[in-house]
Amino acid sequence: MPEQKNKDGIIAGIRAATAKQEMNSEVLQEAPAAERDTSGSRISNRRMNAITASRGIQDIDPNLILPWGPKDRLDVELTAVNSEKDKNEQVFDQSVVELANSIRPPGSQHVPVLLRPSENQKGRYEVIYGRRRILACRYLGQDVRALVRKMEDKDALLAKGLENSSRADLSYYERARFAQEILEQGYTNEEVYSALSISKNVLSQYTRVTNNVPNSLGDKIGPAPKSGRPKWTTLAVALEEERINTMQAHNMLKDLSPAMSSDQRLDHLLSHLSKEPDILEPVNGVKIKTTSGGLTMKVTAKDDPAFANWLKTNIGELIQESRERFEKESGTEEAG
Repeated sequence: MPEQKNKDGIIAGIRAATAKQEMNSEVLQEAPAAERDTSGSRISNRRMNAITASRGIQDIDPNLILPWGPKDRLDVELTAVNSEKDKNEQVFDQSVVELANSIRPPGSQHVPVLLRPSENQKGRYEVIYGRRRILACRYLGQDVRALVRKMEDKDALLAKGLENSSRADLSYYERARFAQEILEQGYTNEEVYSALSISKNVLSQYTRVTNNVPNSLGDKIGPAPKSGRPKWTTLAVALEEERINTMQAHNMLKDLSPAMSSDQRLDHLLSHLSKEPDILEPVNGVKIKTTSGGLTMKVTAKDDPAFANWLKTNIGELIQESRERFEKESGTEEAG
């Protein structure tokens, strides 16, 4: 199948370019292969072709790297740096600082990032994957080791998805948000299946979470790396069934200590969920649902279309009469 061959080609290309035994570090730091005399090189033509095709592993100034594509981490934002002032004012996440400390000695970054040349800004690159490593090198003020390849958007997305699918540190919610971002950028469900190596059922589960948990709330909770599908689905269903609403959830999180982890924030929300909503069906086709967030009524027209149409016409008057009755009864009770 063409799509599978494309995926295999990307994997093979990345492996060929990153395998240490296939590389000669001195050659990689020189000019591109087309500008060199390779007659005395010990690198075989086959290996040289792989290096030339991928443009090899290079040392790139991280300030020349631009963000690209769907975001796959909640706590890592790669922004363009255009001046020394921007560089000095950038705030780095603690996880990026910790990574920077682990790659502080030059040459300690063993896994390269994947970049492609920017078509819009000459001399700049767009990141396919490796944002945290880029930020870590930017924090250290040192070059980042990068594999540079010319790639179309779909191939770049596939490479990003393949790299993400092999990482254990991406949380369930981050993967769901990554899938959401891919779809919002105009890609099809089939392209998401391929990019993330997931099934239709898994994408459906991701979508249920992202459709019902607003991004603003998900950002407030955080990636919750120890929390999997059951917890996020529980929250999504509670929001869907209106056992809690977004404002209530934000208020519950507002006063929590900043020291609380994202997993603890999610657990805090789940511990305050009300039980299943009370549902009353006074007549056929009418359901009244009572939750901690309020009361909703649903009228199914197919059960009794004539009554549904009558109710639609008279609902305002009925509610007004109910309100007047409520105020009268409440006043009588208070007077007694």
